[in-house]
Amino acid sequence: MNRQNRILLLGFVTLLLSLPVAAAVYMEKDAEGNTVFTDRPSSENAKPIKLNPPSIYKAPAIPGAAPSGQTTDQNNDAQGYEFITITYPVDDSPIRENSGALEVNIDLIPALKPGHRFVLLMDGIPVTEGQSTTLHLQNVDRGTHAIQVQIVDDSDNVIISSESVIFHMLRVAVPRR
Repeated sequence: MNRQNRILLLGFVTLLLSLPVAAAVYMEKDAEGNTVFTDRPSSENAKPIKLNPPSIYKAPAIPGAAPSGQTTDQNNDAQGYEFITITYPVDDSPIRENSGALEVNIDLIPALKPGHRFVLLMDGIPVTEGQSTTLHLQNVDRGTHAIQVQIVDDSDNVIISSESVIFHMLRVAVPRR
């Protein structure tokens, strides 16, 4: 072994031996009496602190989600759509609109493909359709309703459906005479 290799090996061993020393944390008081935590103590009064191992958090699995690298049968039938959801109105929300107008916002990943369209169902009945991620309803009756959005193809085959969202349409009731 030549001299250059020995120096390189000695430097590498020294570096490895210094790693545990660099991980030490010390607590000391500065000149103003403040507590200071450091890895480089500046006085003999510095006390080493024993650190707990780092906390490791593993996120819980998302219900209904496939483990990474796998796809579910629903995703295979969804023709490349990852998810569809109604972002407005939020579930179980009151809508105060005397005219009964309702704007429904949809979140879809990836974007709507050519030849596909959204169909909005209210209480299980198709009420409107379109290709925009915002659909409008007019004159919605007072009361509680469930809405769901589906993506359908040109042959009216349902490709993917959102979860149902419940909302409560609050309209002023005018007493009859």
